[in-house]
Amino acid sequence: MKSGLKLSSLLVLLILVGGFGFETANASVKIDEVDGSESLDELNVKIDGEEVTNNSKDNNKDKVIQSSDEECAFDLPQNKTYNAQVISVRRQLRVKKDENFRVKVFMKNTGTMTWFSNKSDCLGPKVSLGADKERDHDSAFYDEELAGWEGANRVGMDQLRVNPNEIASFTFWAKAGDEDEVYKEFFTPVVKDIQWIDSAGVSIDVIVGNINEKASDIRQKMSFSNFSGPVSQIDLNAEKSFHIDLSEQKLTVKLGDNVVREFKVSTGARATPTPTGEYEIMMKQYVRVGNAKPHYTMPRFMMFKAGGYGFHALPSLANDGGVFWNEAVSHIGTAVSHGCIRLLPADADWVYAYANVGTKAYIQG
Repeated sequence: MKSGLKLSSLLVLLILVGGFGFETANASVKIDEVDGSESLDELNVKIDGEEVTNNSKDNNKDKVIQSSDEECAFDLPQNKTYNAQVISVRRQLRVKKDENFRVKVFMKNTGTMTWFSNKSDCLGPKVSLGADKERDHDSAFYDEELAGWEGANRVGMDQLRVNPNEIASFTFWAKAGDEDEVYKEFFTPVVKDIQWIDSAGVSIDVIVGNINEKASDIRQKMSFSNFSGPVSQIDLNAEKSFHIDLSEQKLTVKLGDNVVREFKVSTGARATPTPTGEYEIMMKQYVRVGNAKPHYTMPRFMMFKAGGYGFHALPSLANDGGVFWNEAVSHIGTAVSHGCIRLLPADADWVYAYANVGTKAYIQG
């Protein structure tokens, strides 16, 4: 192939490859914004068994992308996915005011794509740890003189590359505040210009200075904090409430004005709708079995309206080998129930423990 690709050929090549942006030390190429001026001298792609390259060097035809400076070749999977699993988080729980402290987050690459650090010159997806909740905010832990940061809202990956099923680490030094406070910072891995890996978010809780509160209250405030920042403003005696949005199939749990958690739910189908309005939890049953056939088993049941309307974990039938329960799992996020508000088992456990008889429930369409 000639070394000078025509613009039309280049566009076809990039569309076929698709799915991720390439970055080199000297140029950034975004798939949907190609104007023909970017340098692709090191790009080498294999499509349907046929190698397509715009240089004359010998290339390894079993690999997808090459660079002469470091080990950059990796197999391009047919199904490109970006997933991660949190392995562990290492940090100090208590620090002094204005102290610098070290944080290390370990994550396993459970997707099919290789990760590259932004320090890498390789062409491929670049992964960082992004400040989250609110997304992309400037972290309270950031200091430009401290190591590990790529900016006020990004932490760099320690390794130049991490293959699928390998473990990445993200190490950074953080700056404590100058007041006695408990801080919480959320971080989520992000693939540059592609997506956030929301399934692998982590939170870093740090107690700064001397807090004159009971340890149990501090733990509860940290547990109830769902956004980055100080947690002292959380009032543990505030009113607990549930807010259900039927249009989004979402349950928002609040303590006063503070959003504590958000959960996907499954509410009533069109023929058997979930009633709207203002209610409160009337009773709690660890497990409820329906009176009418086919006698559904409903764990962590909390009735909010007479007639059997309640919150509960995924229902099941005693003698169907789990068929109905497994079907209910796939229904989370869609309106298919008989009027109750269904939650995944772990979510239902949390909601059941959180609520009291009398907890308000506001349901809107």
